[in-house]
Amino acid sequence: MKSIFSIVAIIGLCPFLAWGRGVSAENRVAQTTETVLEQFLADRAIPRYDVDSVQFFQSGADKFESLLRDMASAKHHIHCEYFIFANDSIGHRIIDMMKLKARQGVECRLLVDGYYDKKRGYRYDKRIKLLRNHGIEVCVYAPYEFPYAHRVLRDHRKIVVIDGRISYTGGFNVADYNIKGKPGIYGGYVDTHVRLEGQVVEGLQFLFANHFERSGGSRFEGNAYYPYTAAHYAHRRGSAEACIVERSHHIYPKKMEMRRTVVKLIDEARDSLHITSPYLLPIPSVRRAIRRAQKRGVHVEILFSEEGDTPLFDVGNLNYAHRLHRRGAEVWLYRGAFQHSKILTVDGRCSLVGSVNLDSRAMRWNEEVAALIFDEASAHWLDSTFVENQRKAHRLTDEYYENLPFSKRMKGFFANYFLSWCL
Repeated sequence: MKSIFSIVAIIGLCPFLAWGRGVSAENRVAQTTETVLEQFLADRAIPRYDVDSVQFFQSGADKFESLLRDMASAKHHIHCEYFIFANDSIGHRIIDMMKLKARQGVECRLLVDGYYDKKRGYRYDKRIKLLRNHGIEVCVYAPYEFPYAHRVLRDHRKIVVIDGRISYTGGFNVADYNIKGKPGIYGGYVDTHVRLEGQVVEGLQFLFANHFERSGGSRFEGNAYYPYTAAHYAHRRGSAEACIVERSHHIYPKKMEMRRTVVKLIDEARDSLHITSPYLLPIPSVRRAIRRAQKRGVHVEILFSEEGDTPLFDVGNLNYAHRLHRRGAEVWLYRGAFQHSKILTVDGRCSLVGSVNLDSRAMRWNEEVAALIFDEASAHWLDSTFVENQRKAHRLTDEYYENLPFSKRMKGFFANYFLSWCL
C-alpha cells in the first residue's frame, strides 16, 4: 500500500519537478516581475512601445551636438519642450537651427515654462513676436503672472521630437551651465538624457501635443506626426520596449501615475536597486517602498551630490540618506560636479530615466515625464555608469555624518520632513 502511495505522489510531483528543472529560480523571478509590471501598466492604460534605438548621454556637450545634428536633418517638424530655455549661447544655437529649418519649410514648435522665463530674465514674452516672425510657433506654459499662486505647478519636462521618429528626454535643460557647469558654485555638471528611436517616439509626441495645445498652440495630428500608427506598425517580438510615464496636473489619473510607477518598480526589485537623484526627499509612499525593499534584502545603492544647487536640499538629502544608510543602504556622495541625473534601475533589467526627481515637487506638483525602458543592455549601461560615478564619490559613513556641524544636522532634520511634504 505504501508503495502505491509513493508512486502516485511521484507522478503528481513530476510536472512541478520538470518545471523546476526547466526554469531557473532567477528566470522564475524575472518572469514574475515582468508579468506583474505588465499587468500594472495595462491596468493604468500605459502602452508599451517598441524601441529601435537607445542612446544615453551624460555630457551636455555630447547631448546638444547630437540634438543639433538631428535637427539639421529634420524634414517635416521639430518640437521642443523645456523647463529652462536660456538666453545664452546654446539657446541661441538651437533657436538659430530652428530658424534655418523654418525657412526650409520645416514646422518648428517651441514650448517653454513660464516661471523661469521671468525669474531668470529669459523674457520670452518679449521675444515671442520675433521668433514667430521667423516661422517658429512659441508658447509659454502657465505664464508667471499675478497672483503667482501657481508657481509650484511647473512644466518640468524636457522633450524633443523630430519627424515623429527621433526623440529626446531626460534631465538636461537648455542652458550653458549644462555644458560648462557653474565655476565657483558647484563646478561641473553631470546629467542623463536618452535619445530614442522607434514607435516609442509617438508616446512623447502625444504628450507634447497635449501640452502645446493646452498652452494656446495650434492643434496638430495626422500621419506625418504619428508615422508608426499610420503604417499600422506591428509589435516585433524580442525587441526592446519602453513606456512613457507622465505626471500631469490636468488629468486626474495622471496625477498619481508617476509616484505609483516608482513605488511599483521599487516593490518589484528582488536583487538590486540603484537610485541617482539630485534631490533625495521622497514622499512617504516612496519612502515606505524603499524600506520594504531593504527588508526584503534588496541591495539598495544611492548616489547624489555632496554639494548641489540648493543648500537646504543638500542637508535634507544627507539626513534622509543617513537614515537609509543605518538600515543597510550604500550611499555615495558625488564630488567635483553637480550630479543632476534622475535614474532608477531595478535588478539590471529595467530603468526609469527622465525629468522626475525623487522629491515631493516632482511627485505632487510638476508636469513630469520619464521613459521606463525594458532593456537589459540599457539597464546594464546605466549600472556601469553608476559604478564609474562611485569612483568620483565617497561613501557616506556614520563618522562622516556625526562630524557635520550640529547646526547643519538640525537643518537637515527639519528639511527632510518639511520638504518631503510641502515643496
